[in-house]
Amino acid sequence: MKYLYATLFLIVLRMVFLPDVMVSATENQLITELKVVDNDTTFRYLYVYDDSGNKVVETKYYQKDSTWIRKSLNEWIYNGKNCVTQNERTWSADGWLMKYTIDYGYENNQMNSETHKIYNNGTATLLKSIIYQYISGKLATKKEFAWQSNLWVLSDEMDFTYLNNGKTDSITTSTFQSGQLTGRLLSTFSYSPDGTLVSELLQVNVNNNWVNTGLTNWFYKPNTLLITSIRNKKWIPDTSTWENTQLLDYQYNDHSDLICETYQRWKTMFWENDLRYDYEYDNNNVLLKKTVSKPIYQDWRSLVSIVYSDFSMNKANTVESKYEFWGGATGALTTSFIPFVFNTDMTIQRGSRIHISYVPVSDISVITPVITSSLKYIPVYPNPSDGIYYIDTQKYAIQSWVVTDLKGQVVKKQVQSFASGVIDLTDFPKGIYVLQVKTAEEQLIQKLIKE
Repeated sequence: MKYLYATLFLIVLRMVFLPDVMVSATENQLITELKVVDNDTTFRYLYVYDDSGNKVVETKYYQKDSTWIRKSLNEWIYNGKNCVTQNERTWSADGWLMKYTIDYGYENNQMNSETHKIYNNGTATLLKSIIYQYISGKLATKKEFAWQSNLWVLSDEMDFTYLNNGKTDSITTSTFQSGQLTGRLLSTFSYSPDGTLVSELLQVNVNNNWVNTGLTNWFYKPNTLLITSIRNKKWIPDTSTWENTQLLDYQYNDHSDLICETYQRWKTMFWENDLRYDYEYDNNNVLLKKTVSKPIYQDWRSLVSIVYSDFSMNKANTVESKYEFWGGATGALTTSFIPFVFNTDMTIQRGSRIHISYVPVSDISVITPVITSSLKYIPVYPNPSDGIYYIDTQKYAIQSWVVTDLKGQVVKKQVQSFASGVIDLTDFPKGIYVLQVKTAEEQLIQKLIKE
């Protein structure tokens, strides 16, 4: 069983590389809900988007009996297309407590800084900072600092060089302890005349000399960009030779879809099978199943499969991790790391079953009729909602807000201590409420419908 669990863990490392057919999500739909079964617990993730399609809120719940209990909330705040702040909160008896914040800085629409803060009992403490520097629009240096004794202390640095064609020539990684250099690693890349990556040479600095340590070579199907194999080697100082360590082989069908990838490791004088992944498609080249196998009794034995089903517009609404015969009870659900496309980006989610719900982009921002008032209305979405509402902080610099019932009784209010557009009425009865928002310039109003 321990052997099986080790194999399942490798899925997070290997199964992220899905064929291109799964990566191109349709642009007119966004994921609004995930229900994830993980062992004995079911989690629910709800998503809110602004009217530009940017993800602005993720609320995570877990199911207890028939009730959804709030667990965490992530919020993304934008300036134009750039995310400038990310907040992470956790739910407690006192409400939403801030736990972690990342502030992003930009110059010419390129990210040039990150500042990470962690919160304890409402008090923020600096944690780390990352500084990005560019030359001619390309990343030249990335420096990471740790906050120690009220000072920023350098912990890691990456320096990039480029060829005339813009491709990466080298990356030098330096590590520091208490501000003192402790190690350096150099990656040098080479390319074929057509621009495809051929090799990466890895060297470590020893007494101010670069010493070989690793080598990776890429091989391609003729006249294509399809990788047929990747070979890793390690340097043997005693003999000044390269020795094989790992071999990855890829096979494709006539549509250039990946159908098999095999991982082997070098054992003294020959290659020994390690892992294999097999892909199955329907007639439209949509991925239906990906199976991981291990060599048992000198033959490939299927252990676990990721099964995609319940399709709409060539997108799976249900993804399940199931045992094969050599993994456990055939067809039974088992927790692993499931890869799937979240809107347009590849992601990995731990669980045994994921159910995905979508909503058309045009429907994500529903403005409800404003109640009779001389004040202007403020768009709030989703509206109606089952508890979580959002105001676009990019358009409105909120100072405070108040929610009342139709009798005028205040049910919730907040003075903004940090940028946030989240309003949570989960604990209040279903019905109609009135939101009044104060900004630096004006007061606005809106009707909130709680379903």
